[in-house]
Amino acid sequence: KRIATSCSRSSYRGLTMKLSPEFQYLRPFKSELIRVGPKGDCGYVIPKSVAEKTNGMYSIGISTNWEFEVEMAKRNPKLKISAFDRTSGWTVFAFVGLRDLLRGDPSESEKMSAIARFKSALHYLNLSVRFRIFFSGRKKFDRKWVRESSSLKSEISFADSIHGLFDKDEVMLKIDIEGGEYELSKSLIECLKKNSKRINSVVMEFHDTRVRRIEFEYLVQGISSVVPIVHIHGNNCVVVAPDGLPEVVEITFAKDCESNYSDILSFPLAGLDFPNDKSFPDLSFSF
Repeated sequence: KRIATSCSRSSYRGLTMKLSPEFQYLRPFKSELIRVGPKGDCGYVIPKSVAEKTNGMYSIGISTNWEFEVEMAKRNPKLKISAFDRTSGWTVFAFVGLRDLLRGDPSESEKMSAIARFKSALHYLNLSVRFRIFFSGRKKFDRKWVRESSSLKSEISFADSIHGLFDKDEVMLKIDIEGGEYELSKSLIECLKKNSKRINSVVMEFHDTRVRRIEFEYLVQGISSVVPIVHIHGNNCVVVAPDGLPEVVEITFAKDCESNYSDILSFPLAGLDFPNDKSFPDLSFSF
């Protein structure tokens, strides 16, 4: 896990970090919110109307957890999904499961026991089956990296990945690509402006908010100029920057909101927000 400052996470236990006025652009607008997905990493807080009425989803960054997509599909049986992730897919999980069963995980410092190999294999083979069942029909998956432009078979350009996406449905964009979001900034903002009538929400995790502050501000302000912020949560897998902003934040942008700011100034929200890493307390901050 990345520790980007000299402070440990334990330094902030029980503390609420006060954000300076320069972060006013991150303050959420009023909206009726619910949680969709797990109570932890890969779960997101979104407007209730978005959860109930979204017909299309563009999702990049699946990894080993697609519970958010599963719950959205249960809420909206006609939901169409276009998902991308080079590190995911039923073939990837099947390969890892068989590898671990036969010889163990080579990244482990100690040789895995037969029982550990069996448990790991069972886990990944189960993921493989579940993935193959879920991503079918209306729910499409392409095992590729989404890049600003593509030159390899393992990549797809952002423009190609969204081709035809906004023809009919009201679409949500969900992006969690471990810092790769900044490469897509210009194209993403242009996409939002061009398809503003079709995009009802954007759910994103922003990484390295301290060391990439200029890029972070450009992308967040560019998105929020089209789709307002309705929720923000700090990822406790890393620490907060010296100015109080968490190094990694999850932000929900949505059109279904009121024209004034939320009365809530302190985060996380009880009953809606949960720690990404359950072994540490959540990061608290206020406007």
